[in-house]
Amino acid sequence: DTHGRVIDAHGAGFLVDGGVTYWYGSQRNGWKCCHDGGINVYSSRDLYSWTAHGLALRTYQTRSSTGNGRDLERPKVVRCAGTGQYVMWVRGTGEGNTPQLAAVAVSSSPTGSFSYVGNISDPFHTVDPGNPNIEEGYQFADATLFQDPASSRAFVYWRTRVNSHHTGFRAMELTDDCTNVRRESDHQLFQTANREAPAVFHARGQYYLWASGTA
Repeated sequence: DTHGRVIDAHGAGFLVDGGVTYWYGSQRNGWKCCHDGGINVYSSRDLYSWTAHGLALRTYQTRSSTGNGRDLERPKVVRCAGTGQYVMWVRGTGEGNTPQLAAVAVSSSPTGSFSYVGNISDPFHTVDPGNPNIEEGYQFADATLFQDPASSRAFVYWRTRVNSHHTGFRAMELTDDCTNVRRESDHQLFQTANREAPAVFHARGQYYLWASGTA
């Protein structure tokens, strides 16, 4: 970074806002497996010089009922068109990388600090619990957020393996405040869940989804 320190932002997500690129990622340096310090954020105007802003979202230090929160991964942030707030979706995992659940946090600034949304005693949850497809809700693994430049509607794309018959790689539209999903938008893009590191973008009138394979 601009202070000569190694950038510490594992499993990154990027946001471009007001001509500035923000880099969000897990603080891993000095931490052992299945634990990290939270989500660091850096900013740059030229993609070469990166300014460190510290922790945007801290790990969940109080043990939750799901065992999640000591390890936060794969953060993705949008500036929600409906509220103007910055909204982060992040994966939380417990010991042994399971269960894989979602947490949502919001901030008035792209550099944070972000505050958890929902049940503050345990903000980690499946996606859309109680839906008719899978009662317990979807596991939240590798994911990305996309905000359509034409309509400003926001979407989440992710893989889920809880139930091999009704999960796979999915997409759902977010609510107006970008902190939840619209149940009626639930769509399975691929039956297999073996897709990771997804990225969605719009170019020359087409929408593109890039993802790598996984075993």
